[in-house]
Amino acid sequence: MNRLANEEIEIGISGLRKLIETVKSHYDFDLSIYASTSLKRRVARIMDHNSLKDLEALIDKLATQKDFFQHFKQQLTVEGTEFFRDPAFWRYLRDEICPVLARNHMKIKIWIPGCSSAEEVLSTAICLKEAGIYDKCTITASDISSLAVEAARDKLYSNNKLEISENNYKRFQEDESADMSKYLIKQDKGFRFKEDLYRNVVFETHDHKNMSRSRSVNMIICRNYFIYFSSLFQEKLLEIFTDNLSLNGYLAIGNKETIDFCKDSGKYSLINENEKMYRKPG
Repeated sequence: MNRLANEEIEIGISGLRKLIETVKSHYDFDLSIYASTSLKRRVARIMDHNSLKDLEALIDKLATQKDFFQHFKQQLTVEGTEFFRDPAFWRYLRDEICPVLARNHMKIKIWIPGCSSAEEVLSTAICLKEAGIYDKCTITASDISSLAVEAARDKLYSNNKLEISENNYKRFQEDESADMSKYLIKQDKGFRFKEDLYRNVVFETHDHKNMSRSRSVNMIICRNYFIYFSSLFQEKLLEIFTDNLSLNGYLAIGNKETIDFCKDSGKYSLINENEKMYRKPG
């Protein structure tokens, strides 16, 4: 189907409810955990990507083509746009948080839920490397889609991400001559990251109904993740993070996000308001 570039896909409340019910009944997957605005935007993108004329066509495809659901979940994830987004956060992580983790732990466990296309994962790996603690760390990167997770493991990134990411890296280093290319393998159609950055990264799928991991994670990085979910699921998500985070562990969310309305927020100390870094006191 050819849709005009400026033609919007309209998704009504009743149609969205029917989609949620279809996915729940056929796959036991709960789309209602997403904020409705976010879900509508994702569904519209999926319809456009698959050349589906309307929401009924998407619902029918999900109901009759079981294999399509895995692709639906992959397309439901929001692909990252750049590396070292919000450079000041990464500088704070490298210069202030990493030294504390290194002093307090022989082994450091980091969890990045909603890893999507791994921009945050690789930014974290580079940050840990430059702090000199990468060899002490294990990064678990997880998402709902097995296809997305498999693709993230050795992804070829398009060159249109390179310029903004390199500029972010320079700002992170506070050095206009800083060169991110030492971490890259450039190819004709894009670039990959060197294998060494993946050495201590474990990619996993998670189920929103059962996201619990092994306890005593020292840091959870879920920047720009909370915002996509309903307030009810945000509450549950913070409970999961609290259960899995070690005492004196760190939680990082996006600088436009908040956990203030969640009942578990009282179990955290805000240690950097600008970068929304929290600590779970011992």
